[in-house]
Amino acid sequence: MAHRIFSPGNVGIMSRSATNCYETVFMLTREGIGQSTCVGNGGDAIPGSVFSDIIPLMNEDDETKAIVIIGEIGGEEEAAAAYIKDYVKKPVVALIAGKNAPRGRSMGHAGAIIGADGSGSAEKKEEVLREAGVHIAESTVDIVRIIKKLGV
Repeated sequence: MAHRIFSPGNVGIMSRSATNCYETVFMLTREGIGQSTCVGNGGDAIPGSVFSDIIPLMNEDDETKAIVIIGEIGGEEEAAAAYIKDYVKKPVVALIAGKNAPRGRSMGHAGAIIGADGSGSAEKKEEVLREAGVHIAESTVDIVRIIKKLGV
């Protein structure tokens, strides 16, 4: 990602989507909100790291005052929600992409798939994240609006 869109600050971002990540970073920077850390997890079926690996690091980082999760269908956002519910005291904002994806069909890459039983769906992820106290964003613009509202 182009280094010029980033700015130093206190919002930690982790994302399975490069496009949604750089859009969010660019909009935050434009609003004067910088980033402490930005991690691209990727959306492959076998990722190098997952949200549950990164959230504890951002939670322990004194420079990070809020955490942004940009997820999508498939993946392990539900496991991340369990960790957030039990351990994270910082505000967390999440965007889950893929609400209109058909069940049982891979979208874009192997990790973006909803099971025939609905597992991995955006709706299920949002439900579990909301129960963990996470602010749910409907778009990248909404992430910025929520972060500004939180006063981070």
